[in-house]
Amino acid sequence: MDWYLEKFNEFKKQSNRILFITIFAKFLFGVGLGALLASYFQAHDWILWGWILIIVSLLLSIPVIYALFIQK
Repeated sequence: MDWYLEKFNEFKKQSNRILFITIFAKFLFGVGLGALLASYFQAHDWILWGWILIIVSLLLSIPVIYALFIQK
């Protein structure tokens, strides 16, 4: 549990840019996941857009991972 609290406190100390990127990436992941789920209900091209949004959200998460785990 101490590890989680340590990382949480470290995350709170990040700049606004990192916080914004994290929130935006999670939003895009949610939209992509929603698009993928909607694709199972007979939609047009939602699978492609769902995967694109998920990949973009993962790429946006790279700076956050770097700031939290690699950079000291």
